[in-house]
Amino acid sequence: MCRSTALRVALDLRNVPSLVRHVRTKPLPDGVVLLLQIAAGDQCAEQKALTLVDRPLPEIRDAAGFFIEQILFAPEADSYRVLGVRPSASMADLRRNMALLIRWLHPDMNNGRERCVFVGRVTAAWEDLKTHEKRAAYDARMTQRISLRPATGKARSRRWRKSSTRIAWPRKVHRPLTPVRRTIGLLGQLLSLFSRK
Repeated sequence: MCRSTALRVALDLRNVPSLVRHVRTKPLPDGVVLLLQIAAGDQCAEQKALTLVDRPLPEIRDAAGFFIEQILFAPEADSYRVLGVRPSASMADLRRNMALLIRWLHPDMNNGRERCVFVGRVTAAWEDLKTHEKRAAYDARMTQRISLRPATGKARSRRWRKSSTRIAWPRKVHRPLTPVRRTIGLLGQLLSLFSRK
């Protein structure tokens, strides 16, 4: 495949963001390293991108950042995907991509954007994969997690339809405290304190 596949996908995603959900389900395209280098500010990578696609440099930079945020840092992404590699990647590839992502997330590169929230994801992914032993343990956990997933699709729905067992749901459902509910609760406590005195 052409090394600019990821760049073309990133530009398409920037122009049609509704494709994000579809791209998240697919394997990573070739050339993610080029996107990471562009995002990290590598001028050689930027010049290479300008020769590969006929788009202005700010659009290419935005597309690279959008791809990283939406595809690599998707909520369901595993540690390999967060670092922009496939599970067969070498340790050198993992280390290089981690360094590029950290450089991109550095406050000097942010230009006022709130990307620092992703630093934890990158460092956690690196901790999972940084040695051969940790990587083997992570792979074992991932294969175990996949094997424990419940059946999905038509077979599950047919099984559900055949079942006549009803589930007794509890009457009171616990709702997490939102900031508004928390504030109302605190105001109620304050009012009860003042009414006692």
